[in-house]
Order: sequence, then structure tokens, then C-alpha cells
Amino acid sequence: MNKVFFKEEQQFRQWWQITLRLVATVPAMIICIYTLYQQNVAGVHVGDGWAPNILVIGTIIGLIIGIWVTFSIKLEVRIDQDGIRYRFFPLVRKEKIISKGEIQRFEIRKYSAAYNYGGRGYRNGFGHKWGKAYTIEGDIGLQLYLTNGKKVLFGTQRSQAILYAMDEMMKSKTGNIKYQ
Repeated sequence: MNKVFFKEEQQFRQWWQITLRLVATVPAMIICIYTLYQQNVAGVHVGDGWAPNILVIGTIIGLIIGIWVTFSIKLEVRIDQDGIRYRFFPLVRKEKIISKGEIQRFEIRKYSAAYNYGGRGYRNGFGHKWGKAYTIEGDIGLQLYLTNGKKVLFGTQRSQAILYAMDEMMKSKTGNIKYQ
């Protein structure tokens, strides 16, 4: 069994993010429910036939799915002897691995989610200068430089622990490696 050096799970749970999402979706849901009530109970139709009902119901379902996705997003990062295993549920459902042989070098760095990647979540950097990013909160991340020339950043709330884990994982790697 592989020894696990590091494990971190992050979710969108900041009060301001929850408030923003609820302020954006709850009024829209109330308007949709009121519209359905007006059309089907009060007898006041908006448009002709069933198309408006289907659209309103579709909007409600879309809003519910959007809220579910937002609150179920979870970044899982685990570092063991073989490499970095990660998942960004529900967007990256299956666990992926970056083997230690694929890592040319790594560093802990400060980043701007908005400026470097266009926001938080699962992102490709603007112009691909920064590579892929998996971020939830904060501005510190583990930046990987891979042997194929690609870059991957994992946001972390535990920078010292992830740095220690990377050092431990890479100790057993043969060959040259650059640490920063």
C-alpha cells in the first residue's frame, strides 16, 4: 500500500460565495414558481400553449442543477509515493494521477485566480501561459512544471504541508530534478 504524504479537500463554502449564489438564484426561482402558479392555477397565461410552462420548468430545473453543482464541487488532492492524485468533482469525476516521473519541477507560488486563470474552479490559464488550475480559495498553490512542457496548479490552504509531501514523494525519484 502506498504511503500517503498529503491529503486535502476543499469546497466552495465561503459565506460571500454562498450569499452571492443564493442572491442570484433564489429570486429567479421565485419568479419562475410564481409564473407557473399564475399560468396553471390562477388561469393567467403567459404566451400560448405549453411552451412557456416547459421553458419555466426547464429554467427551474437548470437553477436547481446549478445550485447542486456549485455546492457539490470538491477539490481532492492526495500525494503518495507514486505521484499526485486529484479529482475535481463533479467536473473531473474520475481520479487522475500525475506520476512523479512526469514532474520536472515544482514550486509553491502566489497566484491570482482572476488575473492568471479567469476565476476559480477548474480553469485553463489565459493564453495557456499559466496552464491548468484547480482552485477553490486563497492565493497560494502548488505549481507543477511537467516534462511534456505543460503546467498545472493546485490551490492549497496548507502550503507547508504540501511542500513537505512533494519533497518526500520526489526523494525516491531517480534522475535530475530541480526544486524551487
